[in-house]
Amino acid sequence: MGMSFINWVGFVMLLLALLLNEAFLGINAWYDLHIGAILAGVVWLVVAAALSMWPNPRDKNA
Repeated sequence: MGMSFINWVGFVMLLLALLLNEAFLGINAWYDLHIGAILAGVVWLVVAAALSMWPNPRDKNA
């Protein structure tokens, strides 16, 4: 099972989300944000998780 470029992009997005959350937002800062920022964060994490699990076309596993 190999890792494609799309998988690496997903993992980097997940790592970046974790680092930015810890560095800038903290735990209690979410209460002060607008609903748009929360929705953007959720969409970011869903896209990152989907890309990190995207199947590689070179894999022939059924």
